[in-house]
Amino acid sequence: MTRKEARRAVICPCHDVTVGDIEDAIAHGHTDPETIKRATAVYMGACQGKFCSPLVQRLLAERGVERVGEQRRPAARVPVAPVALGALIEVDPSAEREGTGAPAPRELPEGEAA
Repeated sequence: MTRKEARRAVICPCHDVTVGDIEDAIAHGHTDPETIKRATAVYMGACQGKFCSPLVQRLLAERGVERVGEQRRPAARVPVAPVALGALIEVDPSAEREGTGAPAPRELPEGEAA
């Protein structure tokens, strides 16, 4: 595998983050998992880092950024209080989207921004 091909290897399939993306983040001074997460979105996909974390940690160790066995993960940020999904959207339960059975979004009063 050539160097160019290796840089295109996907580390995070959730966000299409490649080895090259991680290397570029390291070159720009992002040397800890938290800042690499912010720079590339790695760890933030549907798997929440379960797939990419070992790959990122190995890459950081290979590049001398972290030592094997001392790798860190980004901090988890849980909600302060549980939030029901229904609280995130407001729907008019009496309305229905055209033939789907799904509730239609509620109408905003005139002058109210979305």
